[in-house]
Parts: sequence; structure tokens; C-alpha cells
Amino acid sequence: MTEKKARKATAKDVPVTVKTASDDEKGRAGELPAGVSADNPYGVIADSAFGERPAGAGDLLQRIMDDPRMHDHLDGFESCIQCGICTSACPAARFTEYSPRETARRALEGDETLLEDDSVWYCFYCYTCQSRCPRHNSVAVINQVIRGLQAERGHGIQHVEMFAQWGEIFYEKGMGGTPQIFFADISEACGSKWRDFVEHRDEVREELGLGSMYPSEQAAAETQTIMDVTGFRERLVHIGAWGGVDPKGEYGPDTNDGEVER
Repeated sequence: MTEKKARKATAKDVPVTVKTASDDEKGRAGELPAGVSADNPYGVIADSAFGERPAGAGDLLQRIMDDPRMHDHLDGFESCIQCGICTSACPAARFTEYSPRETARRALEGDETLLEDDSVWYCFYCYTCQSRCPRHNSVAVINQVIRGLQAERGHGIQHVEMFAQWGEIFYEKGMGGTPQIFFADISEACGSKWRDFVEHRDEVREELGLGSMYPSEQAAAETQTIMDVTGFRERLVHIGAWGGVDPKGEYGPDTNDGEVER
């Protein structure tokens, strides 16, 4: 018998058993289940990690699956094999406690604690998880849905309120601009030249014959109509734009425990 065949025969003769709860109890009592020995630590096949989802997983799971952004990712989401490739390639996971693999698992289980988990905000949508996943899942898209649900409940507002000023500018001018909340840090980083440019930007543009940097009033009005109809203005008020007071007087501060007033 050749050495290769001998190895094959040895591997074939190793008994393999399925680990059960009773086996765990035996192990704690100092007894080992059949097939397990110090020479064969792989003699037990672990319990399946892909059993039925926990009871009560329906609401959050269903909301994630019903979100239009998940349309092209449902098959990958439901067939996640928890291989961890997403986490191994994730830049955010490398430097923070955020774990794409863990997020995908908890989303599949309908784990409501995701709606109060700040770690999902470390994801910055590079889509590395999506491009590497062998099942074509996209944790980046799952995070988009979860973040929206967090903001809807009020918890996530702390992470998006800084962008409320950007939304105000977009709504009023028809084009986004740098929120003033960032000006102090930008000024410190760039110095007096940047401050002078911002203060005299309109004059510089006029000298160069460039006109206003913003769209026409008509274009801005059309953009506002779109934002009104789609609920964008309502969401801006919800996260603190205009001090939480709707400029058109239709929506007020939250009155429904963090839910957006409808």
C-alpha cells in the first residue's frame, strides 16, 4: 500500500459523530462522545448554524426585505452563508467594532437591537462587501435600510442631524452646499485663503462672468415640488432642519415617540 493510500484509509476509518446537547453535557462531566479523542479533535460535526429563524423575527426582517433597495439583493441576503469574507475585506471593520457578517446574521434573525446599534454607522458604503460576497449579498444596502429605520424611530437622528443644514440648502437653493457646521474645521485646516474665498466667492464669480453658482429660481421651485411630494422635506424637519419647524407649516416636531408624523 502506498503512503497516499494509507493516508486515505486512515482518514476513512476515523469515526465521525454529530454533536448534540447531550454530548455537551457529557463533555462538561468529563466524558467524551464517541469518535472524539485528543488525536481526533475534528470527530464532531458542529450543529447547523442555519436552522429556522428565531420566533419574532418577522417585523424587522420583513421591512428589510420589502425595501425597494433590496430588490436585487434578496437572494443573496437570504442565502448568506456567514463565511466572513465581507468582514475580512471591510475597511470599517478593520478599525472599528463594526462587523458586516454580524450585521447580516442579525438582520436575517430580525434582531431588533440593530435599530439601536451605533456600529452600523461606521459603514461608508464602499460596497466592498457586495463585490466580494460569493452569494451576492450586500450588507451596505442592508445598512442603508437599517439606518433609515433608526432615523424613523429617532435613534439614528444623532448621526444625521449634522447633514440637516445640507438638506436645507438643497431644498432652498436647488443644489447642495457645505453645511456651516463644518466651516470651523475647514477653516482651521485650510487657513485664511479659504475664508477669504468663501467671503468673496460671489464677487469672484461676477468678475469671471460666471453668474450665480445656484440653479434658477424656477429650477429650485421644481426641485422643491419633488421634495415635497416624496416626503423629503418632512424627513428634513424630522431630523432637525430649520430647527425642527417646517418652513411651510405642515409638519411639526415629533409627537409619535420618534415616528415621523404623517
